[in-house]
Amino acid sequence: MCGFLAFLQDAPVVDIAAARRACDTIAHRGPDAAGEWVERNVFLLHRRLSIIDLSTGDQPMQSRDGRYVIVFNGEIYNFRELRAWLIRDGVVFSTHSDTEVILEGYRRWGEGVVEQLNGMFAFVIWDRLKSTAFGARDRVGIKPLSWALHRGSFIVSSTLEPFGVLDGFRQLDLVAARDLMVFDYIPSPRTIFENVHKLEPGCRFRWHVGSKAPAIDRYWSPPQANTLACVPDEFELEHLLDQAVKRHMISDVPIGAFLSGGIDSSLIVALMARHTEKPVRSFSIQFDDPDVDESHIAGLVARQFGTDHTLLRAEELGPMALLELLGRLDEPLADPAVVPTSALSKMTGSHVKVALSGDGGDEVFGGYPKYLLGQTKRREFSSSLLRRALEVLPYWPRGAAHLYWRSLPSQDRIRWSWSRYGDFPVFRKDIRQILKPTYHDRSQVGQYFEPWERRARRYGTRFDTDLLMRVDLETYLSENCLLKTDRASMLGSLEVRVPFLDEAVLDRIVPLPAEEKIIDGRLKALLIPMARRLLPKEVWNRPKHGFDVPVGQWLRGSWRPAIETALDWGEASLDLFDYRYLRRLHAINVAKGGIGRELWNPFVFLAWAMARPFHL
Repeated sequence: MCGFLAFLQDAPVVDIAAARRACDTIAHRGPDAAGEWVERNVFLLHRRLSIIDLSTGDQPMQSRDGRYVIVFNGEIYNFRELRAWLIRDGVVFSTHSDTEVILEGYRRWGEGVVEQLNGMFAFVIWDRLKSTAFGARDRVGIKPLSWALHRGSFIVSSTLEPFGVLDGFRQLDLVAARDLMVFDYIPSPRTIFENVHKLEPGCRFRWHVGSKAPAIDRYWSPPQANTLACVPDEFELEHLLDQAVKRHMISDVPIGAFLSGGIDSSLIVALMARHTEKPVRSFSIQFDDPDVDESHIAGLVARQFGTDHTLLRAEELGPMALLELLGRLDEPLADPAVVPTSALSKMTGSHVKVALSGDGGDEVFGGYPKYLLGQTKRREFSSSLLRRALEVLPYWPRGAAHLYWRSLPSQDRIRWSWSRYGDFPVFRKDIRQILKPTYHDRSQVGQYFEPWERRARRYGTRFDTDLLMRVDLETYLSENCLLKTDRASMLGSLEVRVPFLDEAVLDRIVPLPAEEKIIDGRLKALLIPMARRLLPKEVWNRPKHGFDVPVGQWLRGSWRPAIETALDWGEASLDLFDYRYLRRLHAINVAKGGIGRELWNPFVFLAWAMARPFHL
């Protein structure tokens, strides 16, 4: 796991001193080594967290013939098989690293190298002979990649931090700010900065010196549901996941696992225990609130598989520490789970350098109750008259929001349920309530759901469960869950791997229709038989729990000084929100409770903005 930064230019738009200062912002992604490759005005810089081939895997790495130079972030789990294949083809290797396998694979297969890789990756390869660049991001976006063009210079970075210290990249994108309020995250290709873009998951690019923009194409998308696909039985599925876990355990440094007590992370630990002679190192977090705490169940799993278990008590982060954490993110992310994930990663990183996680299990196998909205077959209760009446009410009685939701057509129910805020005339769901009127048009409020629907159109027009699950792979999973895990873990210089997103698992499971994964309302129907056989009953015989944080409770308690500091700063420095309305929400929460995420999202944006210079 690493961080990199590439400046590809034929004139000194950015000098090497500025490039090095920018690279310093991602030092936490690679504290073990720093490297750079400089030729005229082309700079490739790298920060390394050493995991595989500790002695000879440094980057940037140059091909044996000297033509190509690569910077790479991630891990390739089938690199040994590819290496053996290339050796049979006559390739001579200088290292035992997966980085060199990508480099030599590119020489052999060209752009098709990405289709050979099983792993998580983002990389850039510079062709010194043709002055061209090729880069790619893994299928579901486990590893990040951002890019920008500036006065003829093409800049590619692991994350956004470097752009925050480079001249010309501090203009905030108000549509991205809207997206943060709506989805809790900023869907690619947008970033919080107006002129900086994310490469979307499953995409690759080509760029030549003098080009106005990179040529981007998609090499992988979640396949459509295949009704003829053969459903794996319990034992084929177990073998599939067992081999994925085994691949993800390849490492030259100590390795462990996040253990939440849910089905996904518990299965990962159960399978890891088969492939190590020493006890698995497992790590959990404990909350005071019994409604969200799963540490006792994680303890049952740890005892059953004899893990070396470490439990972190989730002490409430102080208000100033909270502001510091949110301010360190490369762009704002409003998933509150980033807070305990950061604490868990920091603790885990003090014991091991790599941890396996259950991320992706819900999206691939159908684990979220929200997916049931796509398979509703009951007669819809839809009344435009009732809806219009509710929309003009000057005051909404208790329960009116639920009645309003029931009056919506099915696709509007999806828009409502998938959105924190939106174009809804509802007290707490209307994004116009939190933005000043002067920014409604610039934020394109009426297009609030366009980033999601743009992806959905690739899979059809009916918002059924198959469509919901496929779009979630490209949006919620990639832009929220994986982004949260990547940023939180890398702040602790910890590499996190996700076996449920192994290419072999994706190829076998994603094409299956949703009706084979969610049967009669039973979530994760494919995984449950294996979970029943391998795991304690307490893991699988209970309602699903998320990695929840009692946001409203903490915002009115220990985090109250943080939100009040952010609101004070915003009123003085950021003319974007209706602070009178936000203070009203805050006052209601302090007096009565019950308000959390509606206030949290604007607070996250303010806390992030406080930490850096920007232009509105």
